[in-house]
Amino acid sequence: MSRPVTRNVSSYTKRLAEAVLLGASSRRPFGTNVFSRDWTLLVVLDACRYDALSRVAREVDVLDDVRAAYSVGSSTREWTANTFTGAYRDEIQRTAVVCGNARVTQTLDSRDAMETEFAGRFTAWDTVETDDFLVFDSVPDYAPPEPRSGILLPRVVTDRAIDVARNHDADRLLVHYIPPHNPYRANALRENRELADYEYRPFDYLRDGGDRSVVWNAYLEELRWVLDDVELLLANVDADTAVVTADHGELFGHLGLYSHPTGVPLPRLRRVPWAETSATDTGSYEPHYDRPDEDRVDADTAAQLEHLGYR
Repeated sequence: MSRPVTRNVSSYTKRLAEAVLLGASSRRPFGTNVFSRDWTLLVVLDACRYDALSRVAREVDVLDDVRAAYSVGSSTREWTANTFTGAYRDEIQRTAVVCGNARVTQTLDSRDAMETEFAGRFTAWDTVETDDFLVFDSVPDYAPPEPRSGILLPRVVTDRAIDVARNHDADRLLVHYIPPHNPYRANALRENRELADYEYRPFDYLRDGGDRSVVWNAYLEELRWVLDDVELLLANVDADTAVVTADHGELFGHLGLYSHPTGVPLPRLRRVPWAETSATDTGSYEPHYDRPDEDRVDADTAAQLEHLGYR
């Protein structure tokens, strides 16, 4: 008889913790809102840790000064709810967004951090809607996923971002890539094979006693892969101030935690890169992927979110 009671107590504790943490976050978010900083182009790499980009940036010519910033969320949904707020509505109305993560769109549609009903009694978000942006291009709503992983390729997001930059007069352009968020596809695509367990569900693999170094190296390869597209983007849009950052970090077993739980104020989740550079449209690349004239396909979007681990 004690086991159900233990489970109920544990469940209640988690629900209460989420309510308290998100209640505080929605009213007085910890961290720096990106709209309070100076940039023309903001590249958001999903789940990119500061230490990871600092390490890999040495291999990329355009990123030689990686500093740190503190995110307003420890998950995409918390970051979205705390970033796109009414306080920055004027800036948002002059901003074009090209987004590869459907979680952002879902959060804006709900106008909260998609918390539980219980936690929602304690939160007070001021999140805007997608219609408040000059342009909001939610790429997973229409673009086909890569078959092995079920997730968009970064090149599709790059194509759409270049097209939006060249054809819309936006004061700011925000481009949100999925990598280095899992699943980690870079090596499997390069080697033309199916994803291994540690690539497709890395945190389940670690919870089962897997080798952290194997997952960490796959994560770094995913980051290197998306940086190829970041370099292509920087050579095909104009931006006096371009910044590469992240919505949140990632946990690989620190304090027994994995992935990026919402509402957690740990530095390894909140400390994200802030690498400033510039961008010049050389005209060296023409986008290949055009947005089709179709309505949002909710089933496909839901499938992509499941592949990202959002169950």
